[in-house]
Amino acid sequence: MYAIRLELRAPSGPGGPVESAGAGPVRAALLRLPLAGARICRARVLAAPDGLAAVCFLAAPSLLAAERALRAGAGELVGEEGPLADWTVARCEADPWIALGLWQDRARS
Repeated sequence: MYAIRLELRAPSGPGGPVESAGAGPVRAALLRLPLAGARICRARVLAAPDGLAAVCFLAAPSLLAAERALRAGAGELVGEEGPLADWTVARCEADPWIALGLWQDRARS
C-alpha cells in the first residue's frame, strides 16, 4: 500500500467553491475513481483555504504505478466533465515521510 498526497486548488473568485465541493463528497468521488492497475483503499480529505488536501492509500504494484494512477484519476475529477471542473491538481505525489518510513519521527517532532 502506498500513500499519495493530493492537493486540489479551487478556481479563484467569490462564491466559496471549497465549501460547496466539500471534503466528504470529494472523498466519496476519490473512492469511486476507476484507476488502471490501482485501487484507493482509504482516503482522508481536508478543506484548506484555497482548495482540498488529501492523503490516499492505494494498493498498486509499485509506488510509481500508484502515483500515475491517482494522477490520471485526479485529472478526471478536475476535467471538463468532472465534478470539480475548473479546479487544478496542485500536487499528486508520494508522501515522502510515509514512503521512507519516517512518519513516526515526524510525529515526535
